[in-house]
Amino acid sequence: MMSTDTTTIEIAEVAPDDPRLAPLIAALRAELDARYPEEIDFEHPQVRQAARFLLVLAGGAAIGCCAVQPLDGGEAELKRMYVDPAWRGRGIARRLMPEAEKLAARTGARLFKLETGVRQPDAITVYERAGFTRIPNYPPYDRWDLSVCYAKPL
Repeated sequence: MMSTDTTTIEIAEVAPDDPRLAPLIAALRAELDARYPEEIDFEHPQVRQAARFLLVLAGGAAIGCCAVQPLDGGEAELKRMYVDPAWRGRGIARRLMPEAEKLAARTGARLFKLETGVRQPDAITVYERAGFTRIPNYPPYDRWDLSVCYAKPL
């Protein structure tokens, strides 16, 4: 737990069907569609059933989330990383990243990777500060010029 402006911030692992996730993921999708209108019709990779979610709560209200998707070969992928815009700039994502890494390690992953986009400099900063390094775009992101991929050994 951490405190931000007298509000207690809590990060909890939740089931993929937790109803508090849906509004956050819908807001993320809307934000991405606005930043990347040319990709709206793309078949975006889905989060698989095996994914495990972290939910960020502020005073009991859901304000952020991410998913850790186990992959084959000792890898995991960060998905659906989102912090409500009203809560950005307060270190929420910076606090969420190590928790996502611990969750990925618990799934047996030795490499944690992610994809973001060139029009998300704040996200890129969060990932680079967390120790992720740029890697060649992996499938299916290797087909998209606006994607940027990162990885970090666990």
